[in-house]
Amino acid sequence: MDAILQHIEQVLDAFRDGIWISDEQSVCLYVNSKYEELSGLSREAMIGQKATSILAQGVFDVIVNPEVISSGRSVSKTQKLSNGKYLSLDGYPIFDESGKCIMSITFVRDVSLLRAMEDKLSHQRDVLDRLIRINNNSDILTAEDGSNILISPTMRTFLAKVRRMARTDISILILGETGAGKDVMAQRIHSLSDRNEKPFIKVDCGSISPNLIESELFGYVSGAFSGADKRGRVGLIEAASGGTIFFDEVGELPLQLQTRLLRFLQEGVVVPVGSNTPKKVDVRVIAATNKDLKKAVETGEFRSDLYYRLKIAVLNIPPLRSRREDIIPLAKFFFQHFCRRYNRSIEMAEDVYPVLMEYDWPGNIRELKNLMQEMAITCPDKELNAAHFSLTKGYISDVVSAETSAPEFDFDKGRDYHDIMRELESRMLKAAIKKHAGNMAAAARMLGMDRSTIFRKIKDLEKHGMKVR
Repeated sequence: MDAILQHIEQVLDAFRDGIWISDEQSVCLYVNSKYEELSGLSREAMIGQKATSILAQGVFDVIVNPEVISSGRSVSKTQKLSNGKYLSLDGYPIFDESGKCIMSITFVRDVSLLRAMEDKLSHQRDVLDRLIRINNNSDILTAEDGSNILISPTMRTFLAKVRRMARTDISILILGETGAGKDVMAQRIHSLSDRNEKPFIKVDCGSISPNLIESELFGYVSGAFSGADKRGRVGLIEAASGGTIFFDEVGELPLQLQTRLLRFLQEGVVVPVGSNTPKKVDVRVIAATNKDLKKAVETGEFRSDLYYRLKIAVLNIPPLRSRREDIIPLAKFFFQHFCRRYNRSIEMAEDVYPVLMEYDWPGNIRELKNLMQEMAITCPDKELNAAHFSLTKGYISDVVSAETSAPEFDFDKGRDYHDIMRELESRMLKAAIKKHAGNMAAAARMLGMDRSTIFRKIKDLEKHGMKVR
């Protein structure tokens, strides 16, 4: 033992780990030569110094000594030196005969390479996380047999224009009513472009918090703001590098972000929040809105220079009501799609076609798609026919055609909106009950309602003087 103590410094210097020993006041008593090598600090500069004092000088960012002494337990942390190197610290307590912690010994390893690899992997994970935002909407333009679903002359001309624009790298502005398929058209442009094997990322400008949208789009560096990931984060624009970024509802972008987006469009660079270093990013921009951007420019809600920058190439999707030839093919496509998804074997009868064709579809393709999904789920029979469509959903229905053949609205009686709607609902329920010979359960199944809901509606209508049964 005496021989070991006599040569203890040589013994400690033989360790492949750096060693730091400090007393109960965190004063450095000893560091071995490996620690000097790892830290770049001399033994003379360390010994006699408190770890807390060296910490205050900014030599490193964390220490374990005080916590080891106060807790009497081992403590592990990662330390960053002022020279950028990362060291792992594993501190252990040393006790005297009475059980009092009188020293701590810390084993130190260089983990700079490991940390760099972790940061690189973290960056890649972050990019993959951002790619979760890729729009997964199915392509509504092509049926299983490869035929084109959209058969109207209006859409054939429109799609030819889409194909021409897709082959270029120009920024595109897509206009159209809610539900017209702007996001699907943006994805179509991407799939027809030379960038189709790269990311397609959708940014819903109206749903991201104004406080977060700048960091979401442009990313941020370490320490950019309170609560930020200490490794920073890749922005959505950078995550779409090589591919396409789609700004849905671009008219909802705050003015400050409009300025930054304009700079990106003009210069092709992004500057992460908290950084002054621009990054070159190769990405195509597609924007869409149902907002009147020209009016927004006049009211000061949208930058005119950004508007004219986006307005170079414009695609205005026609509303569904102006191309009625597409309604039935789309309805059949969606209905078959959802029947397969929900394992339903249901055919669509031809008497459904007039019901669909007579409706104006204010919600456009999205409304039609949602209706077909609902019908695929709620239809109780093996055939979907006109009788399954409820007037209360806003669709023309043969169920109530007999009841509504008389003049529908008599405004001379001074009735308001609620009186008229109650009368229409009464007619619909009466016709449904009559069709099933008074069988409430069958009428409820046909209308996609609970039996209790029908009774509640009948009771409410009868309270207002409407005779249903």
